[in-house]
Amino acid sequence: MSKETIRAFLNEMRKSYQEEIDAVALPEGTDEYVEERIAQDDRDTLLFMLKLGYLMGLQTGFAAGRDGDAQPSGPNVPGPLQA
Repeated sequence: MSKETIRAFLNEMRKSYQEEIDAVALPEGTDEYVEERIAQDDRDTLLFMLKLGYLMGLQTGFAAGRDGDAQPSGPNVPGPLQA
């Protein structure tokens, strides 16, 4: 996968789900922690965080898929994120 493909995917997800993403509250201190990791060029921790979020998303998607019939639906209920 190329950098351009990743960039295009992220831009599309941002356009489609910006409101839902903005509504997510990360723990206090997260911004500062990420800034420190960037300043210290700590790629390992940043990549670990991305992988952890990705893995948790996969698990959530799998669980939602298994319980999909029990989930509410309708015009005001956001659907699952799709990659």
